[in-house]
Amino acid sequence: MTRAASTTSVPQRELVGTVPDRAHVALYTSSPDSRVATQVLVGLREFATRQGWTVVHKVYDLAPLDAPLWHRTGWQAVRQLLASGAATGLVVPDEREVARHAGDRDVLRSWLLGLPAFAACACPGRAEQALRPARAPRDSAVRTALPRPAGRRWQRSYALHPLSVRPVREAARAHLTLWSWPGDIVAAVDVLARLAYNAVVHARPAGEADARMRVRLTLGEHDTLLLEVGDPRPDFHNSAAAIAGVLGNGLREARLLGAEVSWLPAADGHGKFVRARLSAPRPHP
Repeated sequence: MTRAASTTSVPQRELVGTVPDRAHVALYTSSPDSRVATQVLVGLREFATRQGWTVVHKVYDLAPLDAPLWHRTGWQAVRQLLASGAATGLVVPDEREVARHAGDRDVLRSWLLGLPAFAACACPGRAEQALRPARAPRDSAVRTALPRPAGRRWQRSYALHPLSVRPVREAARAHLTLWSWPGDIVAAVDVLARLAYNAVVHARPAGEADARMRVRLTLGEHDTLLLEVGDPRPDFHNSAAAIAGVLGNGLREARLLGAEVSWLPAADGHGKFVRARLSAPRPHP
């Protein structure tokens, strides 16, 4: 999908600074999984190329998003490129890649504007947060999303253990970014994390250290997103109370984030799947 470029200023949440006529950008992401990080960088390069920007550097850090920036060698390299003027812009999937909290984002923006340099979020998580250059002719158009791969389903098995929740979150965030899902990616990742954590807490068989959970993401018609977590326990006692939020908080919080929660037995007869369905906002005509 494309959106016509606007001559009005771009909201800070979408683009920091002003895109120069000949932008040279550095691409950056961070993930504990090198395969995920590599895929994200491929998508960022294609995004930047479609804007007409020249990519001068691409790098990732093998680190979770809560890792301090001063521990990330890749980010330090990007900082030097921006500070020296070798790169005039930064492209990330989301501003929270390098500034998780509001105060950190204010510091980042002030630093960029003082260089000067710009930062673009290729997929900030909401359809209305489209990237539009501040300087562009009225008849130009800018694509606002990373390329969709041919396959729109992803699944993977994880250890049924609390330490698996973080890699589940990271993988989901990366794939939804690469798919350019136009819904709220942050909320979707939070919903999936709650499903995974619930499986770990309530469905882990006693004495089975090698138990696994199956995680699936599926995009359907009209960009409806289906999040599923399968566990080895076939029953779901008090499911109605849990989904309604009368019993426990996890599924209630998933519903408050906009998800339609349900469950069903696994098709292969081994365990069950707890599902959350999220709808993406429909584009304005």
